[in-house]
Amino acid sequence: MPNTPLEDQPPLPPVREHRLYQSSFLLRDYRFDMEELPFDAHGRLPLDRDPKEAWAQTHLREQPVEINRAGREQLLRVPGIGPKGAARILTARRQGCLRELQDLRKIGVITGRMAPYVLLDGVRPAQQLRLF
Repeated sequence: MPNTPLEDQPPLPPVREHRLYQSSFLLRDYRFDMEELPFDAHGRLPLDRDPKEAWAQTHLREQPVEINRAGREQLLRVPGIGPKGAARILTARRQGCLRELQDLRKIGVITGRMAPYVLLDGVRPAQQLRLF
């Protein structure tokens, strides 16, 4: 942009805008604090993965969320679980214990990204390792 401090800076990749929108959702809809966002040493968001996943890799990999006991706020921190998914999980738990990823799929929860960060009835669900 001419006549701005960014005038002589190279353009940033378009994915940066997408990461900023994702971060905005985390702040507004998922009740993350600004300090929780995964900024690097230069104050930038990672461009190679979404900010919620980056946060989860740091905070949930060693202390996964127990799907059958977690509150709404905790569920919203798990990659792949949004407001609708959290509501479906809370409703399904009233009917019984969720023991497998298939139980979550049956109620319409997308399970692809959540497996490393959750426990189902005290057990980590089996997951397919990523090839690439």
